[in-house]
Amino acid sequence: MSKLENCTHEIETQMAKEIKTCNECNGEFYSKSSQMAGLCPECSHYLYGYENCVHIFKKERCIHCYWDGKNSEFINKKRRKNNENAD
Repeated sequence: MSKLENCTHEIETQMAKEIKTCNECNGEFYSKSSQMAGLCPECSHYLYGYENCVHIFKKERCIHCYWDGKNSEFINKKRRKNNENAD
């Protein structure tokens, strides 16, 4: 791999791991893990129906999207309502 290719690969790797803060739950997430720029995968799923991450937690963070399990009260209410409707 040339120096330029190596540098490009490092930049792409860093961009893939760029951490953002969700506008809804204030949790951190990898920017590339969500289909919405300002929302973590969990919030974008419950608010707009986007596909959610298949969370696997290690050291209290999802290894795929970096989400820490935070939810806003609004998301918690939506989740409870969805569970009630499923019964």
